[in-house]
Amino acid sequence: MKKIWKMGLLLCGVCMLGVLTAGCGSSLSDRFDEDEVRQAAETMVSQVNSGELESVYEDTFAPVMRQAIALKQLQENLDYVFDKLGEFESFEKVSVTGGQDKDTEEPYAVAVLLAKYEDGKAQYTVTFDSAMKCIGFYVK
Repeated sequence: MKKIWKMGLLLCGVCMLGVLTAGCGSSLSDRFDEDEVRQAAETMVSQVNSGELESVYEDTFAPVMRQAIALKQLQENLDYVFDKLGEFESFEKVSVTGGQDKDTEEPYAVAVLLAKYEDGKAQYTVTFDSAMKCIGFYVK
């Protein structure tokens, strides 16, 4: 189980790392609205916390993300993390930045959310393309 969790987390991390290191800068492109990115990330994480991962996976994840990790594997990885954290309580902090892919010159937005749980905290990093599809999802 631990090996599966690590592999899934690695796959998501690799996808996100590729996106994040491909561009430079941290200003949000004018193709994004900061409040919309913040709200989309909070909604996505809230849905995941309330057991709606399949909906998030099908409706929000870009094809590249769905190819990188199967829903079942992602669920197992998140269960491993959530089992240690207990019930979700609130978002303590949310920040939004942006960048640009150096190869395609496509902008992306990154939301980092610090979530409080009954037995700890988790940091989510959610990356969106200009169509507001999730192209990176990482929990630590």
